[in-house]
Amino acid sequence: MTEALSDKIAKIMVESLFLELQPEDIDPETPLADYGVDSFLLLELLSALEQEFSLSLNPADISADNLRTLAALTALVQSKL
Repeated sequence: MTEALSDKIAKIMVESLFLELQPEDIDPETPLADYGVDSFLLLELLSALEQEFSLSLNPADISADNLRTLAALTALVQSKL
């Protein structure tokens, strides 16, 4: 489930943030900042994830550790499902 979830999040990331790469090009352990994802884009991504997965993230979920990489973001979403 986690790998499929990670792939889906990568696809949402590329589509919602209009990144010029393919979802499979996103390494789960590479910092999202390396792909040009800044704090504004992270807010957009979190909103898209909340909508896609019917999640409700709270302020405690929004931490640098939870949002650093695709793997960390996948773990956060997995914990909320």
